[in-house]
Amino acid sequence: MKVLFVFIFIISIAFVSCDGRHKAYQTNEENLKEHKLYESFTEHVKYIPETYFETTTDTILSNGFQVKIKSYADMNNNYLHEFTKDSINYKNYYRNINNSISIIKNNNEIISKLITKDVLISYNSSFKNDLKDKVIQGVWLNQYASSINNKVILNVLFQKPGAKDYKSYIISFNENGSFNIIGETKTKYV
Repeated sequence: MKVLFVFIFIISIAFVSCDGRHKAYQTNEENLKEHKLYESFTEHVKYIPETYFETTTDTILSNGFQVKIKSYADMNNNYLHEFTKDSINYKNYYRNINNSISIIKNNNEIISKLITKDVLISYNSSFKNDLKDKVIQGVWLNQYASSINNKVILNVLFQKPGAKDYKSYIISFNENGSFNIIGETKTKYV
């Protein structure tokens, strides 16, 4: 019988001493770390754009060129821009924008090409340093310049994520499908 009382006494002390008082003095940070939730509250991850998008532009110029530009988000490749603000780590993943172009004249396809940062770098390796931390913001047809030069002229704009650092390039396509990329233009964007 004594053993039963000792056993009950020990169990009652164990229940009474497990009231969680030690947790009352823990900081929120310690509680989150204990439950492996700390990183989810101190890290903010964002993908830009969040979902897949696709736009298509089809233009017929007065000089006989037909230009199709299809822009879409590359869901597999992105550029990471990391920064810390108010003890929160922000990770913004900027998805690359691919631009597929097709140029047709007199019902003959002159060229079909994917315009990416790598295409510009492979054309001229000196562009690599300027474009390494930038993503394509847009590719558009310069209709006026194309009409007066009897070529297809595209403007390509790159931006460093999180900054107002822009680089603009001009790609001109001839009737035979050859192209030329002119380095950074001195256009100012707001």
